Amino acid sequence: MKTLLLTIDAWRASHASFMPDPAGDHTPNLARLADEGSVFTEGVSHGPATPYAFPSVFTSTLPLDHGGYERLSEDRTLVSEALDQAGWRSVGVHANPWLGEKYGYARGYTDYRDVGEFGLPGLERGRQFLLNNFSLDHPVYRAAQQLYRYAQKPLRAVTGDAAEIEVAREALEDADDDTFVWTHLLEPHAPYTPPKRHREAVGVPEIEDSPAQLVTRAQHEPESFTEREREVVRGLYAASVRHADEKAGKLLRSVDDDTLVIVTADHGEALFEHGQVGHEPNLHDELVHVPFLIRPPADVETNTETVDTQARHIDIAPTILDYAGVDAPTSYRGRSLRPAIEGDDLDDELAISEVASTPTEPGRLAPDALQVAVRTPERKLIYTNDGIEGFDRRDDPNERDPLADPTGEGWDALRAALEDRLAAIEIADTDGVERDEDVQKRLQDLGYLE
Repeated sequence: MKTLLLTIDAWRASHASFMPDPAGDHTPNLARLADEGSVFTEGVSHGPATPYAFPSVFTSTLPLDHGGYERLSEDRTLVSEALDQAGWRSVGVHANPWLGEKYGYARGYTDYRDVGEFGLPGLERGRQFLLNNFSLDHPVYRAAQQLYRYAQKPLRAVTGDAAEIEVAREALEDADDDTFVWTHLLEPHAPYTPPKRHREAVGVPEIEDSPAQLVTRAQHEPESFTEREREVVRGLYAASVRHADEKAGKLLRSVDDDTLVIVTADHGEALFEHGQVGHEPNLHDELVHVPFLIRPPADVETNTETVDTQARHIDIAPTILDYAGVDAPTSYRGRSLRPAIEGDDLDDELAISEVASTPTEPGRLAPDALQVAVRTPERKLIYTNDGIEGFDRRDDPNERDPLADPTGEGWDALRAALEDRLAAIEIADTDGVERDEDVQKRLQDLGYLE
């Protein structure tokens, strides 16, 4: 059996065609895959952005466990490490600067690649020159991007480098059984610059600003936007989701019926909810409620198409190991979702999401910025330095009407879990993992840093 884990950056649950009440038919390729598996309608990320979310995806631990998320502690066992110890081969490919080898993510992989833009050897100096002298939407920079992409294919023969989808496709096509492939798509991450065909399919209104300029302004000044401008930003995001689905479709054509496929988002995206565009640290559902589907191998019976039991990112690694016949490490907090896929009942378990970073220093641990949420499909508590707010998710799914410090029936279990988690968190003293100039620039390109 082979396994594919496909993670998609900044993908809202509302923008997955296979989820309940979708915002549109923006993911037809992934919807076809969902028809062959199980959709978990209550998928939950444990963090609101990439550096806070991925420790849970890969190690079945919470973001602030084991000293936090700046670098993955050796005390956390990646699913790739557990598979490696069992004789599996693992291939990982991404273009997100938060997921570099220096942060501990490459452990256990036979082949781990960062295929970020201008990632070919010898081109970084030229890229730095362009970034220092031209904006991302400047015609000179855009022309250099196109030239790079045109040149990339023949240069692969020399460098072995390629876009994330091509690397993953080759890994799947060339793989024997006992191979794990993970790939991460940056689309639909800001600055929402999808190809014209997707903008036209969504019907994005014409604007004077470039998409990158408009989205960058939306991230910094969302309160200044007119309703028409908001419509444009939402349309650009939807078109970017369509672009991600198009890429996913190309990858899925290389997936055979005997491959376990898991698809989710690392986190969601705010589109003017709670005064925000993007995913600066907060724990509202537009950021932590994510699409989640599992297509098991053909020889495994599937009795459930839709599962309303809460599925958490900490459940991903145990599920992969269950299908692989590998024991889960004792450090894992999650559980296998295989019983639910095969038609057995699974009780809801609480989902904890957390972050301790500021918008101006993303990825850096800041104890004074601690936020913790405890969630069920029906209720949610969010702790911040300003106190505790509750949300009745059945009556208030968009979390617009907070209940101040709720108590009583239905809330006591959440409050006890929140108090236990707050007592358990020990944020490590750290000067921060050093970021080189390339990582800093790439984070700026994605809107994380100014």
